[in-house]
Order: sequence, then C-alpha cells, then structure tokens
Amino acid sequence: MTIMQHTAVGSDPQAIYNRIQQREIEQLAQIAIQQKMAPIHTLASLDLLQNEIQSFLGQNWLSLFIADNQEVNYSLLFQSKNKSKTGKEERRSCKDKFFKECILSAEPTLFRASEILKADKSFPTNFISAVQEGNKTIVSKAFRVHDHYWAILSLGYKRLEHIDPQLEYRINNFIPQLGISIGNILMHERSTHAALINMANSPAQPRGLQQNEGYGKKSEASEPQMIGESNLIQAIKSQLKTVARSEMNLLIQGESGTGKEVATQIIHHFSLRSARPLIKVNCAAIAPTLIESELFGHEKGSFSGAVRRKIGKFEQAHGGTLFLDEIGDLPLTLQAKLLRVLQEKEIERVGGNINIAIDVRIICATHKDLQAEVKAGNFRSDLYYRISAFPVTLPSLRERREDIPHLIQHFLLKHAGEKPPKQMSKKVLQRLHLHSWPGNIRELEHVIARSILLTEDSTIKKIALLPDADFVGESKIPDFRLQTLANFEKEYILWVLHNCKARISGPNGAATILGIPATTLQSKMKKLGIGKKFSYSKE
Repeated sequence: MTIMQHTAVGSDPQAIYNRIQQREIEQLAQIAIQQKMAPIHTLASLDLLQNEIQSFLGQNWLSLFIADNQEVNYSLLFQSKNKSKTGKEERRSCKDKFFKECILSAEPTLFRASEILKADKSFPTNFISAVQEGNKTIVSKAFRVHDHYWAILSLGYKRLEHIDPQLEYRINNFIPQLGISIGNILMHERSTHAALINMANSPAQPRGLQQNEGYGKKSEASEPQMIGESNLIQAIKSQLKTVARSEMNLLIQGESGTGKEVATQIIHHFSLRSARPLIKVNCAAIAPTLIESELFGHEKGSFSGAVRRKIGKFEQAHGGTLFLDEIGDLPLTLQAKLLRVLQEKEIERVGGNINIAIDVRIICATHKDLQAEVKAGNFRSDLYYRISAFPVTLPSLRERREDIPHLIQHFLLKHAGEKPPKQMSKKVLQRLHLHSWPGNIRELEHVIARSILLTEDSTIKKIALLPDADFVGESKIPDFRLQTLANFEKEYILWVLHNCKARISGPNGAATILGIPATTLQSKMKKLGIGKKFSYSKE
C-alpha cells in the first residue's frame, strides 16, 4: 500500500505539470534578465536596470567590487540603492577577511549584520552603511571578469535568514552575464579615457575629418556610426545594414536633424558600391532653373553662361550611390525627368542629344510626408513608388530620449578642441532630457557647442534652450536626489502637472507629455496619493 501510494504521488500529473511550469517560469526569468544585461556597457545603463535585477534577485541593496590586475587592492565599482556616502574612492587590501572569504568560496557567502558590525574593519565601509539602513544579511559571490580580474557581487537583504536553493541558483546563473557586462563597462571606460587623453593632447582635427552631426567620426576609411543604444536605433542600424547589400532604392524619412545623411553613409559603406563615390545633392538648396543641369550635366553653349561642358551628379556617381536629399522639394517637371532616368537607366545632358548609360543606386531623403504630398498633387505617385522600394523612417530625438546621454558625451568630446571636455551638472542633464528637441540631433549639437563656448568652468551649470512647445508654464527642474522609486515618480508627476497647470489630458496635458493614457495617469496619482486638485502655485 505504501509503495502504491508513493508511486501515485510521484506520477501525479498535476504535480509534474506544476514542476515543469515552475521550471519554465524560472528559465524565462533568467533569459529575460540576461537579454537586458547583454547590451550594457556603462555604469549608467547598469543603474537603469536596478529594478529588473531587484525583481530577479530580490535584494534591497547591491554593490560591485573590482580588484586590480595584480590583486593587491580592490575598490567599489558600483553601488545602488544607498542613501549614504558610497565610499567609492576607498581602496582596500585583497588580504582582508571579506575579500579572502569570498574568493575562497565556490558558493555565495552570507555575512550577518552582527558579524559585520563586530568586525567592521574587516569589511568595506559601505557594508556598515548598508547594515545601518536595515539590511540584516549581505550575500556576496566572487567571480572572474574576462578570466582576469576578480570581482565581487554583494547583495543586501532586510529579511533573508539563509541562502535558499532558488536564490543560490539565480545568483550562480546571473554571475556569468554580469561578468561579461562588467568587462564591457571596463573596456568602455578605458576607451573613453583614452579618447579624452588623445583629444586633449592632439591638435585640432583638419576639416576633412570633421564629424557628422550626432554621429561618430567619419573619414573615407572609417565606418560611419549612429550614436545611441536605444531599441529604436538598434533596429534602424540593423535595417540599414540589411538593405545595404541589396540594390534597392531607398527612401529615408524623418524630421530635420535626425541624421538622414549619416544613414545614407552607413548604407553606402556596407554596400557593394562602397569603393565607388557617394555623391550628395540637396534638392532644396539648388534653384529650380539650375537643378536639371546639376543632376544631368550640360553641353557647352546649351544656355547662357554654359561656357564649357559640365558633368552632372548622375555621371559623377556612376558605379556608386547618389543621395538626393529633400527630394520632396524637387519641381514636378524635374520629377518626370528623374522618373525616366530611373526607368531607362540613362541620362541626357542639357543641350545634348546623346543618351548616356548610368549605373547608380538612388537613395532619397525628405522631412516631408510624401504620401500626403502625392495626395495634394505636389509629388508624382509613380516616382514615389519607384524611390520607396525600401522606406526607412528615422525616429525623432523625443522618441529616443535614452540616447541623449550618449549624444551629449559625444558632443562634449567633439567640441572640446584642445581642452579637456567639460561636464554637465545634474540639473542641466535633466533639462536636456526633458526638452522636446524640435531640431533633433542638430539642435542638441548646437546647444552643447554654444554652452561649451559660453562656460568658463569645467562644469556646465546653465544652458539656453529655445522655447519648448511641449511644456506650458515654468520649466523649473525638480531636485532628483537619491530616493525611492515611488517618491521619485510622485515628485516627477507633480512637477509635470505643475508645468501643465494641472491639465491631465489633451495635447499639452501631463498624460501626453508622460506618454501614457490619461486613465493610467489618474490611477498612478491615486496610488501615489496625489489629489485631483493638488495645490498649484506659480512659484
């Protein structure tokens, strides 16, 4: 009977299903955190991921320590969720009790608050602060970064009594990806430091090596790069590299200043035509009477002032790529001629009577809505479908705000000249992050360059921005001090409501600015204790 009962329990379908389901949930959680950790290469991006790490490991406090390559000293690399002084500059001997116990243990090591307070000199200073903030135990695990540097992950818990199997399993599975991310962070910091030294010590760059707006350095031999790590930009990069190897005509759309020319450079760089020229034409910058000659060339004497034969842009781009910027401003008469060239693969110079075969890939760009222009009769529908075989829409800077810190760092380096790059104060960074950027990356670059010029100190504490149409009223920046996420969210929502004069919905309402439905905002306000008629002052 006992054997039968044991067999029945062991083969219970519901119990088996529950175990399988639990295992799948655990695997999905691990995959999710690993995918979010994979692209991290800065401490700032690691800090943004603290909520996800806390959901996975359940800690109230987290610290990362790193040893030097001789394993003489170790110091604090990163710390989160700590209101007191971090003590990041503290360098401790690798012979102390804490470090030795961690590297000698193959499993996570648990240190209790009483042990830490009793032997306080044996532990990093921030352990004392963590205990004083209510953490009863600290779990630490040592690991290697790139098989070279020792690092230690320390997790503070307020209610944990012992390390259960699930937590141990999660820590051990979290460590490998964390090691990769820390390695990427260290390499990024070293490369940035080297760039700062080179920028400070090297003479100003010649004009031929100037950088494109919002993107990396570009020379004829270097790879053009988009700066940014957002999902939107990563998707755009993937799109551009995928289509680059084809011969499809592209239409790149987006607001002014979003980087359409650099997207074209990326496509040409990765195309089979990269060894041939990339010729650029701004259709909006050429007088309508001259654009035909500019594109197709002209023969000597074909019109007044044509004293010699001119080779047009199509012929110059033979075998390569022709970039027609602001194609939406091309006159209708020229649109018909351009369509014929795309269909017949040949041109005829102005004043000439010989058809010249051309082999050119066309990339067009515009800030206009060409479909609306077609409906309005301002753009030929047959030409639109000919040039838009592969449409790409570049996001505005408002849609990729997480890339603003990367762009700021890039422009601070770019416009530093022979001097050390300046830094931005916290309030200025917050103001730049919240601006609507109607001029996109180009506007951001101009703002940074102007601020560098007008700031004598090493830190930029004031910045001049054009009026921001997305905000109504005062633009005072709240004090984003270290605090709980709930308090931060409450203060931020109150600040937005203040700037919107308590308007919740509508084009200039708080919900629109926050990018959430009005009903969601009302729910958040109720949860955070923000009354519908919160006090509004003009201070």
